[in-house]
Amino acid sequence: MTLLDLHEGDSAVIQSINMDQLPKQMLTELLELGFFPGAEIRLKTKSKYLGKLICSLGETTIGLRMKDGEAILLKTK
Repeated sequence: MTLLDLHEGDSAVIQSINMDQLPKQMLTELLELGFFPGAEIRLKTKSKYLGKLICSLGETTIGLRMKDGEAILLKTK
């Protein structure tokens, strides 16, 4: 399951990030924001119109491009 597959309001735990799908700069930004294996993430909103996933990671709300969400692999709790 990826972040893109998560339903609005659902939470999961980050299992890994597919480094082959992201540019190095984006991978660095995700790690700086706390996208580490074991971190809990919740999908707040999925906007196909804007192509964005709005999610919360800890106390932080983050907007990601949908294609970047495909690279974030999750496991459900």
